[in-house]
This record gives sequence, structure tokens and C-alpha cells, in this order.
Amino acid sequence: MSTQTQLCPCCSGVAYEACCKPLHDGQMPSTALALMRSRYAAYALCIPEYIVQTTHPASPQFSLDTEQWLQDIEAFCKETTFERLEILSSHEQDNLANVVFVAHLTKNEENASFTEKSFFEKRQGKWLYRSGQLTEGHAPHLVTTNQPRLLPLAYYGDPILTKEAERIHAIDDDLRKLVEEMIETMDACDGIGLAAPQVHHSIKLFVMHNPVEKGNKTLFQGVKVMLNPEISSPSADTSTISEGCLSIPTIHADVQRPSEITIEYTDMQGTRLKERVKGWAARIIQHENDHLNGILFIDRLSESEKQKLQPFLEHLKNRIHDGTEL
Repeated sequence: MSTQTQLCPCCSGVAYEACCKPLHDGQMPSTALALMRSRYAAYALCIPEYIVQTTHPASPQFSLDTEQWLQDIEAFCKETTFERLEILSSHEQDNLANVVFVAHLTKNEENASFTEKSFFEKRQGKWLYRSGQLTEGHAPHLVTTNQPRLLPLAYYGDPILTKEAERIHAIDDDLRKLVEEMIETMDACDGIGLAAPQVHHSIKLFVMHNPVEKGNKTLFQGVKVMLNPEISSPSADTSTISEGCLSIPTIHADVQRPSEITIEYTDMQGTRLKERVKGWAARIIQHENDHLNGILFIDRLSESEKQKLQPFLEHLKNRIHDGTEL
């Protein structure tokens, strides 16, 4: 059967030529749901270029190595049978949206179906896939009746990232709502920490997953919320570890920081706490606290290291703010 008469793989019940083909040929999808369907169809028809073109430049899936990225998508398409797409829910608000769907797949003759809660963001009038939370099989618990709570991120080049944040003077419903949205945004973007300036709120607040050291492994259990944090008594011992940042996606660099610090902060109940922390907890806290002072992890690098990253930073700024390299 030709593509002119076959039904679209997105399971709309409409012929491919009248459904997803115009989008694959360059027409802008009018909704995030339309983009989601067209991306599933692109996987089913093995059109990796479309997946690359419709992926947000800050997505965890985005890769600077486009050739390898295309090859990986093509390999996945060829070894997978795309049987059916099932839409469970779709919510859109302003420039943000979430779609929960079940992708019924078979891979190597085994069921490889999964449920995903996808997040989309519209940039420069174009819907793009940003990230997703996956669960194996059919997982209706991911369905939500709420509007999307994924906050727009501030990216490298945004002035708010170089500005010192203001102290918080009251814990009210607006702040509680912001914290909840920050946690959901952090999780959706696979982050382990997120500071308020990164979501366009210049206040002294960050959220983080709490690292628990178990043997040689670090597990992240629960979330900590820190208001008006203050760091003191850094240890003389330091460690150098590769860091990344949700506001500077796809770029990593080795950063030297004190191995142990004292952190004093206010929790969401208004209690002032003081703790001595080390390891991953110390590093995450220092990284997020830097955001509250207008400092990025790249500012902690030597001048020569920053110069090496400059072409990549310019490329990042172009593709996110100007859209010139999407």
C-alpha cells in the first residue's frame, strides 16, 4: 500500500498524506499534541531528521553530534515495531504543554511498550519536544488533570542568570506553588537541583534531590527546599568533578569545589536549620547557591578552560535564543 493511501502511523484514523506528512514536509504543528503524534509517526516511518528538528535544544536528548544522533534514532527505528499509539491525556497552556501517551512497541520479538508523560515548549512560535518521564508498560497513573506545571527555563545568555537574587521575606501560597512547580520542572528535566533564577524568579531559593551515600553508590531520595541559604566554613580539602547545568544544556566541565561546607537555610515551615554536609550534597548546594549569586559553573573555570568552551557556548546561545542553529 502506498503512503498516499495508508493510514497515518499516529493512529488518528486519517490518511498519512492528510495527517502527519505535511508536518514531516515542514508545516508547523498547531498544537503540542499534533507534534507528539507526528514524532511518533516519524519514528514509525524512520524519519530521524524530523525527530532532530523537533527536539528542544535544551532537551536531555539533544546532541551536538548530529550525525551520531541520527544514526542512533535510525537504529532504534529499524529494530522496533511501532504497533499503536494511545493518547491518555493532553494539556496545553500558553507556551507549555504535556501529553501522556502509551507507545505500544515490540523490540526483538518482546513487548517494549512504555508510557510517557512528555513535556513540550513553544519557542519562536514552534512547538518542540523538551523532555519526558517514562514508565514501562501501560501506566495510567502518569495521567494528570492539571495544566502543565513545567516552568520555562532561563538559558545561558539570559541576564537573570548573572544577577544576585533577593532574600525571601515571607512563605506564602505563591511561594509554595513555585516550589511545587520547580520540583516538577527539575524532575522533568532529569535535574538533581534547580535554583529560582533558572525559572525566571530572582529570589534566594533552590530545590535539590537529597543524595544518600550507600557504599560506592549515591542514591537520590526525597527533595530538600532551601530558602535564603548561607554557606560558611568550606573545607581546605577539595574535589574536582564534572558538572553540568539545566541552564547550560549539553555542556560539561570539571569544577573544583570544597569537599565539605556548612549550610544554613530556612525550610518551608519557616525553621532555620544549620548542617555540615560533604560529598555530593556539598557540591549540589554550592552549585545551586552560586545561581543565587549570579554565578554559573563555567565562571569557576580558569580563563583557558573558558576559552575552550567559548565556541560551544556561542553555539548554545545561537540555537536557544536566536534559533539560528536549530
